[in-house]
Amino acid sequence: MATTRKTTEKKPGTAVASWDEELAKYAEQSVKQEANTNGGKFFGLKTGQLTFDGEPVLGNRMACIIVDSVLENVYYEGGYDADVPQAPTCYAFGRDEATMTPHQKVWDKGNQQCGASKLCQGCQWNEYGTAEKGKGKACRNTRRLAIIVAGSYDKKGELTLIEDEDHFNTSALAFMKLPVTSTKGFAAYVKQLGTVMKRPPFAMITEVSVVPDAKSQFKVLFEAIGPVPDELIATMIKRNKEAVGVIDFPYGDVDEEKKPAKSKGAQKPAAGKPARRKY
Repeated sequence: MATTRKTTEKKPGTAVASWDEELAKYAEQSVKQEANTNGGKFFGLKTGQLTFDGEPVLGNRMACIIVDSVLENVYYEGGYDADVPQAPTCYAFGRDEATMTPHQKVWDKGNQQCGASKLCQGCQWNEYGTAEKGKGKACRNTRRLAIIVAGSYDKKGELTLIEDEDHFNTSALAFMKLPVTSTKGFAAYVKQLGTVMKRPPFAMITEVSVVPDAKSQFKVLFEAIGPVPDELIATMIKRNKEAVGVIDFPYGDVDEEKKPAKSKGAQKPAAGKPARRKY
């Protein structure tokens, strides 16, 4: 939010006040916004190990606030290989399956797969039975989540939540791309929050864990820890609006989830002043 400046009556001979300080504030806001676009940091899920910035997350679980989520369709020409860094051939983001269309960056490269309809619905690769293996789709229908870490577990499994309000106000958003096999569980969790607790995900502290699964190797689980404290609700509403505006950033030259992390100046997700809280 822009800061409102107080105007005062100028006296003869008074020098015009410097704009440097106020412009510096706007510059800081712009930098923070761009930090979340085209290169945002991802939580990794490769081989069922939850990682951030290339480092394993202790206990394969974390406490976080899911600030926003968006539908994502991703198609890799020749199939998806988790061991080979690559950008998807065609991808789309949206909040309504019926209106999803490839991202503008895909259109610019001429890689859209949707044909004359220009929509993901009806695309040849968005049909069951088109995957190279199994009966699934060649185009993976998944979710991209925008996340702020809210706490961590120690070796004994005890949760330490972050209570520093500034952490939730200033932390850069991190992102997670769910496996297709975990999307139904996420949808069920969101529905539970909305119908039973009457809260959106950004108003709930959530435990996200990665566990083994016999059919799909691993899956991501979601469980409510407790409501976001009342004093943080305004902050999370603001962060949700921010996330809505940046969560659909395009893929770069390689899959962002697999891009080697930069160690210099890397921001760890659990920054803040932790304090124990019981629910």
